[in-house]
Amino acid sequence: MNMLALQPDNAASIISSGQTVAANDAFSFWKLPHAWRGALGSSVAHSRVIAEWYLRERYRESADRDSELTMRMYYAVKDFIPQETRHSIRSWLFRLRLPQSFPKWPCEDGLLEFWIDWALRSLDLAGAADAWHIGFWPDDNNCCAVLTHDVESPAGFARMEAVAELEDRYGFRSAWNLPLDQYPIDWTRVDNLRAQGFEFGAHGLRHDGMLFRSRKHFLELAPRVESLAREHGLRGFRSPSTLRNAQWLSGMDFDFDCSFADTDPYEPQPGGSCSIFPFFLGGMVELPYTLAQDHTLINLLRRDPLPVWIEKMKWIAARGGMILALTHPDYSGSGALMRQYEELLKRLADLESCWRALPCEVAAWWRRRAALELHLCDGSPQIAGPDSRGAAARRLRAEPMLEGR
Repeated sequence: MNMLALQPDNAASIISSGQTVAANDAFSFWKLPHAWRGALGSSVAHSRVIAEWYLRERYRESADRDSELTMRMYYAVKDFIPQETRHSIRSWLFRLRLPQSFPKWPCEDGLLEFWIDWALRSLDLAGAADAWHIGFWPDDNNCCAVLTHDVESPAGFARMEAVAELEDRYGFRSAWNLPLDQYPIDWTRVDNLRAQGFEFGAHGLRHDGMLFRSRKHFLELAPRVESLAREHGLRGFRSPSTLRNAQWLSGMDFDFDCSFADTDPYEPQPGGSCSIFPFFLGGMVELPYTLAQDHTLINLLRRDPLPVWIEKMKWIAARGGMILALTHPDYSGSGALMRQYEELLKRLADLESCWRALPCEVAAWWRRRAALELHLCDGSPQIAGPDSRGAAARRLRAEPMLEGR
């Protein structure tokens, strides 16, 4: 489907339905001079519709209905099949699949190209060769790096300190997402890592596919997830197996979510937001993971993860986006795989002008940035808003995405 061909009547009906978020339009993405908004008119509203077609995976609506039965069958028998056998079966099935044309993997640029095209057309409408905007990252950084882990078993939990020590060696802190009713959690160990600057989030209750199995299941289980998360001060969420429903997720009581990928055809619910930047999902900030999961590369594709990670890391950094890794200490928290993760840390540490941040910090920044306005006073940019700490005015054509355009 060519989203650029959306008719105005279509766009208006979607906007008026209340299902969109104003902060996901192209004007809010770029944060151009505030005085330009009126002149850009309907292109701002229409850009929101197009963006959310990607971000909320609306292109998958019919495919999701078709795959619902398959997921139910998988989770009904999952616990009766040994883990290695499950991995072998899924690996074999994925090798039989034809490569998908959209979203491409590991790099999908459809939404990026739309953002770029919209910015260039806006410059043309304004009769300007360049313009100021509010930079994507604080302190004039060019890109962002975020490390996250899903801790699926007691074995993974036992490896947290070793992985955290490795990350500390390279100047990083990471976030650990815990399933809250799958195995006993030693909260004293959690607090010790928190005291060192690491972050913890909720990874649902269990890896059983129940939370998003139906609206009824969600309404029964989500309050339990939220209650346990509040009890332990967890303000971030990632769904087990990254199963998701954008509409249901958007009402959960969390500050941010990390259940979407930019592109991931290998999860039980394939797809992706096509975004290497944060976006808004109702009241939450969505932080899509943008590096391929270690589990996918190691257990399903049987590939060396490092070359895929490095290729994608460079691709994202060259576009000024968010490099968000999702690894599991259960798989890559020891031995040779731990050494490969260390090599990724080395490469990330070598990136210039890269903001190393926790998920909570990125979410807080994206909210602050959304509340800011850029004004021009005698041609000079000034940023106004309730909290402009770290915000910097940058030239559009100086952004990595637009260089050479």
